[in-house]
Amino acid sequence: MKKIAMMMSAAGLAFAAMSAAHAADGTINFTGEIVAASCGITGGNGTSVTGGKGDQSIDVKMGKVSVDALGSTAGGGIAAGTAINLSLDCGATGKGLNTVKVRFDPASGSGVDGNNNKLLKTTGTAKGVGIGIYNTDGALLNLGANETFDAPLVQGGTPEAPTYKADLALRAGYVKAAADVEAGTANGTLPFTLTYE
Repeated sequence: MKKIAMMMSAAGLAFAAMSAAHAADGTINFTGEIVAASCGITGGNGTSVTGGKGDQSIDVKMGKVSVDALGSTAGGGIAAGTAINLSLDCGATGKGLNTVKVRFDPASGSGVDGNNNKLLKTTGTAKGVGIGIYNTDGALLNLGANETFDAPLVQGGTPEAPTYKADLALRAGYVKAAADVEAGTANGTLPFTLTYE
């Protein structure tokens, strides 16, 4: 009986020590605000936008690109690309806000490319190619690192009835992501969320 009690005590001490080893090291505090800002999106040349606020779909026609046009991965392997010009009309809901941020969520779409996580993974029969999203300065956005594309909200209208708008000028292009590229369809989906500051 004493042996069982001693073994139970030893086991209890071991579990207590394990609990101490897994003690909390800190706290993460989340802060934020829900704002009434809601922007409708319209597309420029070559970009069609369907749906209503909060559920809009943007169709970008990438065209037909030759495997040879992708060049080498060492040289960036980028085909010319397609402009994605979007206009956001936030009406009066942008009051007190200065910036709109486009946050991409590739994991909810076709995912990131397995060879280069900066790129959107393509679906279809093409192999060794991804889709790159570029900002206004021509820099590739890192989709795997949750980089955002930011644009200023510009006040228009009158002081009594202000309106807020933003113009987003992005570019999308096929990018060689592997040594060998196989021709075929190369589509992708990239969900996004607009946030405001």
